[in-house]
Amino acid sequence: MGQYQTLISAIAVSAAAFTAFPVAAQYADTQVDTSAAVAGAAWADNVTITFDAANNTFNFSSNGIPSHGFADQYLIPIDPSSSPFADQPADQFTVVDSDTLGPTMLSTDITTLPVYSDVTTDTSLGQIGVAITGAQIFNDYENMDRSVVAMDDNVIHDHAAFLDECNGHPLADGSNYHYHGIPVCVTVDVDQAGEHSYMIGVLVDGFPVYANQDLNGEIIGDEDLDECSGHFGATPEFPEGIYHYHLTADEAPYMVDCYHGVVEVAAAAMGQGPDLSAAAEALGVSVDALRDALGAGGPPDFDAAAATLGISADAIRAVMPAPGARP
Repeated sequence: MGQYQTLISAIAVSAAAFTAFPVAAQYADTQVDTSAAVAGAAWADNVTITFDAANNTFNFSSNGIPSHGFADQYLIPIDPSSSPFADQPADQFTVVDSDTLGPTMLSTDITTLPVYSDVTTDTSLGQIGVAITGAQIFNDYENMDRSVVAMDDNVIHDHAAFLDECNGHPLADGSNYHYHGIPVCVTVDVDQAGEHSYMIGVLVDGFPVYANQDLNGEIIGDEDLDECSGHFGATPEFPEGIYHYHLTADEAPYMVDCYHGVVEVAAAAMGQGPDLSAAAEALGVSVDALRDALGAGGPPDFDAAAATLGISADAIRAVMPAPGARP
């Protein structure tokens, strides 16, 4: 991962610039343009970043395969809706070789002028951000009611793990590789001792995300952050300061479970039916697979979907969004 070293060498931030912001509220109305930082980030070769200056957005496009590769094998629950998994026996899982995993074509538009909001918005299951590796960032949870934290529910059978050494895994159908914790196989190359972490991604509200090194390399934990795992301060890419998120390693929440930025809904997404990303994540299938199984042009056919997906109709009904929910 020489590209990360190149980025680190290119960014020089004086120690004086790393001054913690005394009162977050003072900076809540300060809007920072993230374009330069996004353009200069160490995006993997499978990522294409395209800017739309007229709309103050950038588009992240990727095949969804992390640049660090996959583990040799993954432990996949036979019934993804039966979490928690930690106490389940080996016969409740299948072991999947990584050569069976495929790409997930991603295209996500994110603002370059994020707006801080005092009102928080819960992150949902499914994509909450994009990583420099080309993979996705998810929140902490494996189920809709937020009772199962993926990092705390990790399990190993037959030398295969639910989460790999990078704290990521695919969905049960082999698609949508994503992180539930600090992607340590990335930060080992990105971050430097004695320095603030470097940007490893951007959440869909536009604010950057980092691992758990704060000013002067001090390890930051949940008690040092707000309810959304963020705070205001200087970072290598934003020496004048910005609101930003940290992933942590001390205890849950390890990820970002709410946004402190305004989350915009793309107008183009309206009219495409309900947002099935959270339901798909809870069921362990792709959004396209769930939508196809439910049928189009009428009320969802839960019995047909159950037969197609091999998941009970009741389990599918339990995770479906409320009528009228949109992407």
